Amino acid sequence: MAKISANATCGENGPEMYCKLVEHVPGQPVRNPQCRICNMHSDQPFERHPIEYAIDGTNRWWQSPSIKNGMDYHHVTIVLDLQQVFQIAYVILKAANSPRPGNWVLERSLDGVTFTPWQYYAITDTECITRYGIVPRTGPPSYIRDDEVICTSFYSKIHPLENGEIHTSLINGRPSAEDPSPTLLNFTSARYIRFQFQRIRTLNADLMTLAVNDPREIDPIVTRRYYYSIKDISVGGMCICYGHAKACPLHNETKKFSCECEDNTCGDSCDRCCPGYNQQPWMAGTFLTRHVCEKCNCHGKSEECYYNQTVADLKLSLNMKGTYEGGGVCIGCAYHTAGVNCETCANGYYRPAGVNPMELDPCMPCECNPIGSVHRVCVPDETQAEGGLSSGSCHCKEGYDGEKCDRCAFGYMGYPDCLRCKCSLEGSLNKDPCKLPCICKSNVEGDNCDRCKPGFHNLRGDDLHGCEKCFCSGVATDCADSQWAYRNVTSVSGWSLSGPDGEGNVWPVPSHDASQGLSVSHAEARGRLGVPYYWKAPHAFLGN
Repeated sequence: MAKISANATCGENGPEMYCKLVEHVPGQPVRNPQCRICNMHSDQPFERHPIEYAIDGTNRWWQSPSIKNGMDYHHVTIVLDLQQVFQIAYVILKAANSPRPGNWVLERSLDGVTFTPWQYYAITDTECITRYGIVPRTGPPSYIRDDEVICTSFYSKIHPLENGEIHTSLINGRPSAEDPSPTLLNFTSARYIRFQFQRIRTLNADLMTLAVNDPREIDPIVTRRYYYSIKDISVGGMCICYGHAKACPLHNETKKFSCECEDNTCGDSCDRCCPGYNQQPWMAGTFLTRHVCEKCNCHGKSEECYYNQTVADLKLSLNMKGTYEGGGVCIGCAYHTAGVNCETCANGYYRPAGVNPMELDPCMPCECNPIGSVHRVCVPDETQAEGGLSSGSCHCKEGYDGEKCDRCAFGYMGYPDCLRCKCSLEGSLNKDPCKLPCICKSNVEGDNCDRCKPGFHNLRGDDLHGCEKCFCSGVATDCADSQWAYRNVTSVSGWSLSGPDGEGNVWPVPSHDASQGLSVSHAEARGRLGVPYYWKAPHAFLGN
């Protein structure tokens, strides 16, 4: 139920007399001309005119103090609290036993603190400019923009002297009236409606008298007939359901209107997607497009999700159609599942190969051996299996092997300690590296076959001979493995050929069939340097 208040009402401070303007105008039929009493504390109901009468749907009316009480009573404010936010389509003001207000402002607010204007009303077009600083809109009100605030004198005429009406349309006549834009929805949203009356409409014959004289010196019969009276305020609107409801019934307990949300939307105003339906971001519906909230694909393991734009941009979320579109992220995945779509298993669990994520309880404990495994987390599913591991495989420490890391790896012995066997796996030929003696590959030596012979380097298990022969361009025969970093040097400048002792030089020439190539005559090099002869690198390639 709406609430209404006014900062001034006739008879609040005791009985006061008022006279109807219509009974004091020449040419008007006389209907029992008399002045009456307004008294808020009277036992007679017809003498009371509280603000509540303006919205009670009866012929009773609210009335302000007349300006006999002071010119301050040109300024009277009424605030209507609708108790919740609505999208307002129109406001109709009906006067009672006085003319319609002259200058006034119709305002809106969401919180009852900050008000913004909907429309200005002035006695003349000139006052639109001088009082409100707005170029008047002549004739019946019309609008260029969805949120345009106009000033009009159309409803501020002196006639009719009573029972006049003011119709303010807030939607019809605006550009997006047929399919309201976000701008129009915002412009018409309000919980509080304020009527700021600023000047009572008077007869032209009384203007000079009222303008130049102290009200106390004016005949009371003049000042008592100027006041505001409102017998009805009608507000047409609808619940703000953002296009996602067809009905908005009154709730019996809260006494508020609630949207009956559709399209998988929730909230008092259908202003968000329901839990579990956030695969796409919420959007307001329109007369033309519904914008249904889309269900998240949580493989039956969660009823809630939220939308994440980054997930959508990276195409990480699988929708119910099986395509990676949208940004739904499931919340609180059940049955030890995890992931954007509850598609994988939580740490410490795995989904065996061939088990569908849609199955009721797809994840099993990893059961990694605490002695041999790096941690208790195994490969959660087939999509994350790599490095020779499969779904459910644990990550083993060095020297341990098996799906659960519960035995020694090849080349290690003595579970649970799993010590390295004597014979090197890389340098020995032993089928069982734990069985002595160690039989070394041809380029390998040592009791455990764990080092290269002099003149060889780079011990590798996939090398049949174990180590590679050193290549030192004839300058040396021995070498050692290095952990140095390397970089590419590309240059054909400064290269030459030299003999075995490093003496003599034969300079090559650029090759005709390669942009970065050099060529030399074999006969010339052999004749001058003998054989073998070697390439001699420039300084840029030396130093390592």
